[in-house]
Amino acid sequence: MQRTISIEGKHAELASQEEIANGIQAASDVFARNEVDPLDCAAAIAKLERDELLSREEALLCVIWDEAEEAAFRTVTLGWLSRDVDIRIGVS
Repeated sequence: MQRTISIEGKHAELASQEEIANGIQAASDVFARNEVDPLDCAAAIAKLERDELLSREEALLCVIWDEAEEAAFRTVTLGWLSRDVDIRIGVS
């Protein structure tokens, strides 16, 4: 099944279509490099946000999610004057 990664957040509308596409690709590359399903990572992050106990594998998935989100953020906001923006990834 194909996963859809999106760029979300309060400031996502400020990004160009090219910046968004590049950010999605950066996040996708992180998930592919680590051979994980983005939905599994999103589920682990949701569990973390609910302050539930994580397994070792879920903790690793959270780290991968954070890496993918950071890669997308840096790619989308490359050249922006402000880094105080709300841009993150979502997956469905």
